[in-house]
Amino acid sequence: MDAPTGEVGLFIDLENIRYSFLNVYHIEPDVASFIEKARKHGRVSVALAYADFSEHPQWVRRALDVAGISARDIPVRRFIRDGQDRLKSSADLHMLMDIMETALDRPQVTTYVLMTGDSDYIRVVTWIKNRFDKRVIVSGVPGTISSDLVASAGEADHLEAGENVETDALKATIDALTLMMKRTTPPTGFWTIKLIDQWARDHRNGVPGSDPDKSNAISYMLRNGLMRRYKTVTDIREVTISELDETHPNVRDLLVQVGLELNPTPARCVACNECAPADSGACACCGATITLQWSEAGS
Repeated sequence: MDAPTGEVGLFIDLENIRYSFLNVYHIEPDVASFIEKARKHGRVSVALAYADFSEHPQWVRRALDVAGISARDIPVRRFIRDGQDRLKSSADLHMLMDIMETALDRPQVTTYVLMTGDSDYIRVVTWIKNRFDKRVIVSGVPGTISSDLVASAGEADHLEAGENVETDALKATIDALTLMMKRTTPPTGFWTIKLIDQWARDHRNGVPGSDPDKSNAISYMLRNGLMRRYKTVTDIREVTISELDETHPNVRDLLVQVGLELNPTPARCVACNECAPADSGACACCGATITLQWSEAGS
């Protein structure tokens, strides 16, 4: 292939890419690799990433800034349907509009690198190719990419994980997270993934490792059963709680080693703050529903 000419526009569907990395490779993406991937195809003059950044760890936005990628913060819309909290994201619409505006207003951008696997982008891909004779490269996470999207672009240069994160390298972080969750009760009275993530990044809590290490450790704990997630439902709200599974041998051995008392089957009710066996289905004190939720990252 000839040396790349013209400018490159990089557009990142961050939610699609990050959760695809977590679900396929079980690690956080290397944000710096995004810009390096785009630079293979020419000089990057436009680099934008789209997400509601309140739904992602703070380090993700900092890493984008360091890489020279502008964050387009698109808050999700929250609403209730059939008594359940729902989320509606318009980040993909904003990304579509920016791609179209770039094609119209910046003719010097000749190559478009789209980091996504979502088939919703097929129409804009064919539009900028056919009407403006642009080169389009799809760069998604293998196993999560629409084959029709790749076919419409005609080129692909996919994102892949580097070396797998070694469990041994995360052990100190996992142990510190385990002890933090056991020894400390957050102000809400229960842990959520967002709270664990926030507290892990507070240096006063003594959790070692980089911010991506901490996210990788949380993902590992969920994936391997050191933590369990479950919902408690009341007349007022639904909350997804994350707690240690103290029946897991790694958790049990660590807690015994440091002399902490085991509480192997708690499932805390947010309505009355009482604990019950995790498989009980309802709080024995007030009757509120308790539903186990074994889920992959990002769900």
